[in-house]
Amino acid sequence: MPAQDSVVTDSKDGDAPDYGSVEIPAKPPSEYTYHERRAELLQQIRDLGHPRMVNQTEAAERYDVSQQQISKDLDRLAESVREHVTDPDRRTFTVDAVLQRSIQGLLAKEEYRKAAQTALEYEEWVREHVEAERFRARLERLEEHVDDGGPGR
Repeated sequence: MPAQDSVVTDSKDGDAPDYGSVEIPAKPPSEYTYHERRAELLQQIRDLGHPRMVNQTEAAERYDVSQQQISKDLDRLAESVREHVTDPDRRTFTVDAVLQRSIQGLLAKEEYRKAAQTALEYEEWVREHVEAERFRARLERLEEHVDDGGPGR
């Protein structure tokens, strides 16, 4: 296995790249950087419609890495999607993949209005989740302030 297999990590402090914007190069997959490998894995997930549709054994062979590394890549992709959608739940990974596949299917059928409506509904869902997360964070800060003997005690 290549040396990159044992050193591939991303920071967990909120700066995961947006793998959806990484350009996939025209070179053998075994020569991809981990960013490029993850970008292609994300594209496969979006094409297939669900993260579980990726055959990890085949992916490991394709990229000349271990199956464990592919599993780690999928975890990092989930973190990246969560971070870029700002929803703390891993389900966002699945929702994003299904949404992308749905919109692609609608566009392929030239159902542009339905594709646009789907995108708008997703946008609203994201906005609601972001607002809920901000509210939870604000509530936690207020509770900490009260617990620390701040006003209200």
